[in-house]
Amino acid sequence: MSVKQATDLPTPVGDFYMRNGLSQGDQLICYEFVKNAFPGKNIEEPACQGYCSLTFLVGDDIVVQFRPVKYRLNLMTTHAAREVYGMFCPRIAYVTSLPKSGLLVYSMNRLPGVSYKDFRASNTSLAISTETRAVLCKDFAAFLAVGWHRKDCMSLLRGVVGLSMLSRLELLCKDLPNRFQPLAKRIRKDMQFIESIPWVLTHGDIIPSNIIIDPLTHHLAGLVDWAEAEPLPFGTCFYGLEEILGEITPTGFHYHADASYLRRLFWIELITLIPELKQDELMRTVKISRDLGVLLWHGIAWDDGAINRVVMEERDEDADEIKRLDAFLDTDVRDGITTEPKHSSRL
Repeated sequence: MSVKQATDLPTPVGDFYMRNGLSQGDQLICYEFVKNAFPGKNIEEPACQGYCSLTFLVGDDIVVQFRPVKYRLNLMTTHAAREVYGMFCPRIAYVTSLPKSGLLVYSMNRLPGVSYKDFRASNTSLAISTETRAVLCKDFAAFLAVGWHRKDCMSLLRGVVGLSMLSRLELLCKDLPNRFQPLAKRIRKDMQFIESIPWVLTHGDIIPSNIIIDPLTHHLAGLVDWAEAEPLPFGTCFYGLEEILGEITPTGFHYHADASYLRRLFWIELITLIPELKQDELMRTVKISRDLGVLLWHGIAWDDGAINRVVMEERDEDADEIKRLDAFLDTDVRDGITTEPKHSSRL
């Protein structure tokens, strides 16, 4: 799962403290800090948390997050994300650090809505509805278009992924399961073209738990967890579309019955919003960039932040990433995004 901070599998609260050498007393200190900072407010500590942070929900509109120093937020990046994507991104501020544990404290506004992951789990009939996913696919295209049109507003330097794409690709070409290596090698030959297309501020972990939607209208409210955002070639985060079109199961990654139609809908909307994509050469390169993003995000293991090992079929912890590679790089899926989409009568 590459250069992303966490899987989409939430972890129990206790795991966060154990991983970071914290005690039950530290947990109480975190809670007391939030209670004292927001007297009289309802405070909720979700039973399951992300890998790199501990989150408290304060009332209906505030989030307080505690993060170890190794997972600190780059406020230049989070501020840039807010500047570029506006309401799609929370406004984040550093508050303080806790003396004993050293945990860093951040506050942010709570995006209105629920995670797509929770919506999918609690609204089964709505979640499998083609109409629901169609709204989200079009909104995801609109979100990506914002990054494209505001690319000149982004002045951040290249980050961890942007500075190491070629070296990571070399590793993938050498160590990926054999069936993925030909594609990785073709992408390596095209790296000069990928690096020449516009770079945009790119969210680093587009997974269902980070996608926030309005549960009533099903419109995209925004994305959370911008910790790993950085400038990257346009297209590298398009793997996020696959998470809208399907979901991981014990037997593999399974797509919605109307995934092909929904994919066409996404591309039609994206081309409408970014007319430059009608240029064949640019569109071709964006699609290659999409495949590169799939390899970078799902071909390299997280390993508690080491992100220096290619996923292996022999390791159980890599199983879901291998399933995603098989699905996202499947010939039918890739053919579906490399053909000029035609307007459907179902629109």
